[in-house]
Amino acid sequence: MIIEVSEKPVSRGWTVQLDALEVNFNSLEEAQAFVAQLKARIDAPHVWPSTTGHKTFTASTQGSRAVCAVE
Repeated sequence: MIIEVSEKPVSRGWTVQLDALEVNFNSLEEAQAFVAQLKARIDAPHVWPSTTGHKTFTASTQGSRAVCAVE
């Protein structure tokens, strides 16, 4: 995922771009706080469900969409 912070020239605001999604903020500090929290959540450890006696989940991407299949 590409995460960038840029200044909006017309409205004097700031934009955080997450791939094709744009999130607007009034200040650079708000934008940076959002990015810091997002990166912390992305980098946090994630526990996947156990496969013993349960259904198996597989994730893949199709174009710009994530797909989760149950097997």
